[in-house]
Amino acid sequence: MERMQPTSLDRIRVVYGSVLVNHAGRLAERAVLGSLGWDPGTPVRIRPAAPGVLLVTDGEPGGHAIARNGQLCIPADIRKAIRLRKGDRVLLAAHPDQRRLIIVCQIALADIVADIRDRIDGGEQS
Repeated sequence: MERMQPTSLDRIRVVYGSVLVNHAGRLAERAVLGSLGWDPGTPVRIRPAAPGVLLVTDGEPGGHAIARNGQLCIPADIRKAIRLRKGDRVLLAAHPDQRRLIIVCQIALADIVADIRDRIDGGEQS
């Protein structure tokens, strides 16, 4: 029996989840955040990576940090810059081996879904 060649998905471990942004900009998704091994107080760097997408990585002390309750708080200035509002649902993609978290906001998800829809619609017309 021939063994299938590994794909990139076989080599990259990703932990997915989704969560609502609370009134203070906090994200409480224990399984995803916990997979990164970031304990309360762990310094993190939060920055926009693309329209509607944030990248969170281990950071330098003195910046942002994981809250005492293990939640991640997205500061108001960053939320405003990417149009992230209270009650928005975000997709979380943790890459534990790279110790990074990608946060995809509703505005970016809408664009991704529209692109997929266009590809499907285009494929049906062929």
